Amino acid sequence: MSPTNTLLARLAAVSCLCMASPALADDVSLTTSDGEMALSGELIDFTDGFYVMRTEIGEVQVPASLVSCAGAACPAGGQANIDFTIKGSDTIGAELMPLLVRGYAESQRAVVDSRTTGERQVLLTVIADEGLGEPIFTTMIEDRGSSTGFRGMLDLSTQIGMSSRRIKGTEVQALSDAGLGDALSFEQEHGIAVDGLLIVVHPDNPVDALTESQISELLSGKISNWSELGGADLPVTVYSRDGNSGTFATVSGKFLEPYDVSLSAHARIVSGNSAMSESVFGDAGGIGYVGFAFRGDNKPLGLISSCGIAAEASTFAAKTGEYPLQRTLYLYTTNAELPSRAQGLLAYAKSPAADGIIEKSGFIGFNIDSRNLSRSAQTIRAEIDRNESRQELAALRELYIDMLEWHRLSPTFRFQTGSSNLDNASRRDLLRLTSYLSNTSNINEIALVGFTDADGAFDANRTLGFARAETVLDSIASQVAGTGFDPSIVQIKSYGELNPVACNSDFAGQRLNRRVEVWVR
Repeated sequence: MSPTNTLLARLAAVSCLCMASPALADDVSLTTSDGEMALSGELIDFTDGFYVMRTEIGEVQVPASLVSCAGAACPAGGQANIDFTIKGSDTIGAELMPLLVRGYAESQRAVVDSRTTGERQVLLTVIADEGLGEPIFTTMIEDRGSSTGFRGMLDLSTQIGMSSRRIKGTEVQALSDAGLGDALSFEQEHGIAVDGLLIVVHPDNPVDALTESQISELLSGKISNWSELGGADLPVTVYSRDGNSGTFATVSGKFLEPYDVSLSAHARIVSGNSAMSESVFGDAGGIGYVGFAFRGDNKPLGLISSCGIAAEASTFAAKTGEYPLQRTLYLYTTNAELPSRAQGLLAYAKSPAADGIIEKSGFIGFNIDSRNLSRSAQTIRAEIDRNESRQELAALRELYIDMLEWHRLSPTFRFQTGSSNLDNASRRDLLRLTSYLSNTSNINEIALVGFTDADGAFDANRTLGFARAETVLDSIASQVAGTGFDPSIVQIKSYGELNPVACNSDFAGQRLNRRVEVWVR
């Protein structure tokens, strides 16, 4: 019998003798993670990861890694000496956050001892000298949902909140009213990764892109054969997650609820990204949805907006913020000073060193990517053929030639609403970009290219695009001072409202179009 099974057997035997004991002032109950075995008694001590208890058969020691503790005498978090806590989103907390702690530990030549201390609760102790030294710090991660992270920040039970959505206005106000700072400030809001979804079909399916309404009709069963969309004469098979899945909630909120329809009654329910990817790949008529990391050999569909703009289904588009099925994963802090090791972990999570861990977890990091602009150039060429404005035609031809000669980098700069100040995501990208430019030798020319929404006159918008590009250049120049990088090699361009990446019919689309891109050659 293994040591673990021996301990559990001993716990079972002891629990049979002790569970009927009358409650004492210092009584606690220890329960295994599966709920099958429990032990009650007086807690004497908690030391070296063991509960020391007095029971009817004498003093026993139970390893904390095997049980959860309930009772007023339980040490906080099931452990003593927790240096800081991290609470919130299970999307982040289930795998990504523990891996980030491990990555940070490795950067300090340390190892991590991990123990589950309760349901959706894990204790991580980082030990120096590759496990031979003293503990450096201990943190508890509790992943019960994004809202719990903000409540924990508010009641001071957590120092770092995890969220798979941006903080709500009511949560911002509550933290501000409690004197805990501005959660939307660059110092307290920390985007660490992008979580994106792909709509995927079999690789032999000739359909390349669909409108949101067409995807809605497919998922709801209104379209039952691919021939209705120009594909082969094949019945459509819808693969989906069950109704309890957060991923299904995202898809439903985008493609079902806005159209007042439900998932097809004939949809085949699968569990997890891997099963979804395998099911679609094995079915010539299949359609489903997976995280970017689980695409496999399936074909991702482009998403066509209501105004006809096709969003590229790529990690590059997700990094620029221009892919519709994406969300940023955040860590939030208050204005209270973090313990030094919590500061180090936060800095690591936002650094290029964490990109590999983020991608290993199935998410998209903010490492800088490059792509040619030939696809965008084709769109501009088509616009040249149908545009009748002499003023716009000259700019379109200039833009078309530029797109054939330059590559675009993924950092894309946008501004706070009604302000010339960069938003938080852009300030993050600025730090990455300046480091990239200072350490990359094969770039001969750089251009900052300003774009706007469609409101206002064409000339005024082009002037505004130049001004925004100048603002970004000033920010770059201040960041690279003393690094040897010469900002004078940066060109400033503007094409105003040309080449929109989203519809100008609503605020969200207009905000995406008000941007400064980075081009290199």
